[in-house]
Amino acid sequence: MALMLAVVSGALPAAEPGFPSRPLRLVVAFAAGNGNDLVAREIAAHMAEDLAQPVVVENRVGAGGIIGTEAVVKAPPDGYTMGFGTSSQLVMNVGFYKRLPYDPDRDLASVGLVSRTPLVLAASAKGPATLADLIERARANPGEISYGSAGGGSITHIVAEAFQRRAQVQLTHVPYKGNGPALSDLMGGHVDLLFGGLIVLQPLAGQGSVRLLAISGRTRSKRAPDVPTFAEAGLPDYEASTWSSLVVPARTPQAIVDRLNVALNKALAHRATLQRLEEGESESLGPSTPAQAAAFTRNERARWVPLIRSFKLNGT
Repeated sequence: MALMLAVVSGALPAAEPGFPSRPLRLVVAFAAGNGNDLVAREIAAHMAEDLAQPVVVENRVGAGGIIGTEAVVKAPPDGYTMGFGTSSQLVMNVGFYKRLPYDPDRDLASVGLVSRTPLVLAASAKGPATLADLIERARANPGEISYGSAGGGSITHIVAEAFQRRAQVQLTHVPYKGNGPALSDLMGGHVDLLFGGLIVLQPLAGQGSVRLLAISGRTRSKRAPDVPTFAEAGLPDYEASTWSSLVVPARTPQAIVDRLNVALNKALAHRATLQRLEEGESESLGPSTPAQAAAFTRNERARWVPLIRSFKLNGT
């Protein structure tokens, strides 16, 4: 028995006494200035205060979040590398791609939940003025209305596919390398529809560059009270939102995961973080425990992955 215990304990990484004793990094799988990046930087700043060490945000962009996620998976499981995980990376990619260079269940451990953000369906300035109008046009002209996305397997791709099925319409997908280029083409009238965040789309709607058809969520946004929810617009039981969490490499000692969780929850309670989330129309999902974050992520995969695979989108 003593020999078995020695073998098992030797196979697990030990928590570093006095953790952390040097700077940490937080890997964001999307470009600097992106909504996720801004939230990650706010959280990093306040986690650094609690941990008494710098938390440096590192942007590792590409392949719909796969490159950044893989960087976290391959990092030493010592707590010094965290990942800003999103629904695209931890759920949508799992359903879309036939093969990934990692298994989120096996290779990542949850630290805690961060936030959830409702998405808005926007149309070009000359497009349909209401959701009912869009659905009527799309049913009358299958495939003639197009929608842009941040790329195959992205959250804006998957929620649009789910919208097609729920609304019983056929749209044409135009993938881009990010939602920014897709938004430019929406404003230029080169694509008809796009899902995105209210913080980006609302100013453009105010300028008349796009039209906001509906927003996900149970209630209207206080920032855009004129935009109906999908249920109010005639499409009940439809949801389009994105969420985020912090993750670390699997086999990171539980004591370190718990220490990071405490710092994360304190950062989420900071007034500046709450203000940043409010600006992006996001709600905090904290405080949470690592176990609660892991269960939330598993439940999201159980809900979305079979649906995504049923779309037969042919991810590589």
